[in-house]
Amino acid sequence: MRINNLISFTYILFAAAIIAIGRIYDERLELLGINFSVFISGFFILLSCIMIISIRSIKLTSTRALFYMFLCIILFSPILWCFYDFIDYGIEKYLNFSILIIPLLLIILEKFSYNDINNFFNILIWFIVVLALVSFSIVQESNERLSVFGGGPIIFARWMLIGIFILFFTNKYKKRKLSWLLMCMFFVLSLAAGSKGPILALLMTFSIYFFLNFQKLIIKIFAIIIILFSFTQFIDNSFSDKLFRLGKTERLITNDNTSTNIRIQFIERSVELATCYPFGVGIGNWQAYCNKEKPYHLLKHEYPHNLVLEVLSELGFIGGILFLLVLCKVLYFTYFRMVFYSFSKDSFYPLLFYLQLFLIFTALFSGDLNDSRLLFVILAMSLIHKPLIKTD
Repeated sequence: MRINNLISFTYILFAAAIIAIGRIYDERLELLGINFSVFISGFFILLSCIMIISIRSIKLTSTRALFYMFLCIILFSPILWCFYDFIDYGIEKYLNFSILIIPLLLIILEKFSYNDINNFFNILIWFIVVLALVSFSIVQESNERLSVFGGGPIIFARWMLIGIFILFFTNKYKKRKLSWLLMCMFFVLSLAAGSKGPILALLMTFSIYFFLNFQKLIIKIFAIIIILFSFTQFIDNSFSDKLFRLGKTERLITNDNTSTNIRIQFIERSVELATCYPFGVGIGNWQAYCNKEKPYHLLKHEYPHNLVLEVLSELGFIGGILFLLVLCKVLYFTYFRMVFYSFSKDSFYPLLFYLQLFLIFTALFSGDLNDSRLLFVILAMSLIHKPLIKTD
């Protein structure tokens, strides 16, 4: 029993590392001539094989079946490369997601329990704290958009805000004063990244939280207005002068429509591509075939910065519709369980529900399939058969 617990905890530790790294090989993690990403991913793959072999049966429900069907579409998507060619970016994205993430999702669905989920979020919050502490040494020396370990400003902001959700919706953390200080620190650092998408996703998610948790309509409206007003008007506060010196915080209130215009183009080009190729063009081929359709208006971006559009374009209408069904059904299932087990203070369903919303919103603003790996992990956790509540 102790050996099983040790293997399980070790696997969760490496799983958290894999979710943070997101790839089999990462050149940024090389030290003294040793690339630690290869060691981490290699050991994780070995542990995944051991865990998968120990699965005795697979429990299926309608929602789980849809989830597995979508993962199968991803696994068999290289068939499209036989017709539409392939590029290095597509191969890398496919291998990283298929070899690292899909086995993890299977193991979460069939093997994870309440204690495993608890250990996972404990490890994840420590990682986020370390990320935040490292960022302080960077933010004081640079006025560039804040990022750490080469992850990029949007990824960094997303991790900081995920930390807020873990601390706010986990009962044992919520009671501690230190947690509220950490939440404030995470929020300030997310502003320093200068990325509007994650901040907007945070505001949208907490607007839904207030709407669902306050009975009186006037309180709901007031809370939502306060959230939106505090974000748009915080520049009038005396704190703002110091805040704007952090990274690229001023980008959040700069009237620059460049990003918006580009994303509108992404939507238009993705819809056109899906119409021309209803069965998809294969993982990683969005840019190549968008440029093929309009060679006089070339795009330099490799993906549409919207997960739904990416799936629709690269995996076709079947993959896109199936993905939307999975998102809707898992959200409904998680919300139902959140309400049903509301008597339990240590239920993980509030965290999973609101984290799902946040990650879905952020996936609509930026990132590709592999960048959305935590969203798929949260979806899998929400579908664990045994209720994620603490029992005596």
